Amino acid sequence: MNKNRNGKIIWGLFFIIFAIYVIISRYICFPHINIFRLLITVFFVLMLLEGLRRVDFFEILFSIACICILYSRHLRITAITPFPILIAALFGSIGLTMIFGKRNRPYIWNNNMYKNSSGQSDEQSNEENIFYKNSFGSAVKYVNSANFHGAELNNSFGSMVIHFDNAIIQGNSAYINIENSFGETQLYIPKEWKIQKNLQRTFGSVNENGMASGTSNVTLYINGETTFGEIRIFYI
Repeated sequence: MNKNRNGKIIWGLFFIIFAIYVIISRYICFPHINIFRLLITVFFVLMLLEGLRRVDFFEILFSIACICILYSRHLRITAITPFPILIAALFGSIGLTMIFGKRNRPYIWNNNMYKNSSGQSDEQSNEENIFYKNSFGSAVKYVNSANFHGAELNNSFGSMVIHFDNAIIQGNSAYINIENSFGETQLYIPKEWKIQKNLQRTFGSVNENGMASGTSNVTLYINGETTFGEIRIFYI
């Protein structure tokens, strides 16, 4: 059983327990125990553990901040809760992410893919693989490839628009991996391709416009994460 499956089971059990509590709390009194606070604490502890596993600074710092808010009186830190500690968690997360980047890679790259590293240029591409990076700006890119294998897209504090309607997949599959934070990444995908998505959200959203018909024999795997931003997929 993989880690993603384990995570889903843990969160699923949490919500089931919470649902049971909502019902039985109407009939049973729990003296000296604030069950609601206990469940919320468990929620943020799970969020903290998941953030540590994925090295996601937003999940780590915000879960710690929320636990501090819950127990601010016990910890005697009411002077910095709730807003100061939330603001500190936000800017701390941004700073740590900009310094260390995102280490989690829940997806598999083709061996020929470009790896993201400090000091890499904003754009690298060849006939098969591409790398686009955009920070604090806007960019529109057109992928014109007769043998497209995969792409890595990195967008932060900006807007990135990528058109794949002129890309041809010669093999059985291709990959698009996305890291989007505090911005918007738009993908224009041929609707004939079969689509498999593994997109994670941390205070962000993923939206689709149109529908993939999946009439071709190739599969496009779209993987990645958006943090405080949006990924939009257009099927054309």
